[in-house]
Amino acid sequence: MKLPDKIIKLRKARNWSQEDLAEKLNVSRQAISRWENGTALPDAQNVLQIGKLFGVTTDYLLNDDYESDEDIPAVRTAAKENEKLSLEKKHHHLIAAICFTVAWLCWLISVVNYHNYLQLGLSCACLGFCAVNAVIQFTLFFKKR
Repeated sequence: MKLPDKIIKLRKARNWSQEDLAEKLNVSRQAISRWENGTALPDAQNVLQIGKLFGVTTDYLLNDDYESDEDIPAVRTAAKENEKLSLEKKHHHLIAAICFTVAWLCWLISVVNYHNYLQLGLSCACLGFCAVNAVIQFTLFFKKR
């Protein structure tokens, strides 16, 4: 996709007119029209402003081979790493939930069938440890990246 098509796509995705975009970039509506028609190109400063305004990289804007920011190798790699970290967080969450459930069941069994205070004390300690772990994992899981 070429730069003029990208500008049109980004502008229309926000339901902006050429005049709206021109106002935000501090250029004339005719300049926007020429950029979108391909009869002129924005200068480097305007390309930077367009990227910031629409939240895209200048690599995406200037490289005709890129259909989206995800086509940029560095962005693709970062997205894969974020996905891997997110999956790891979900695994931690699951492990914490399992630990808490097992500890709770052990405690419940100990309370119902306790034979001595040592068994009850150990299961309570285990429950406390797993509960703290679960709270930490929940906190980390829901913490914003």
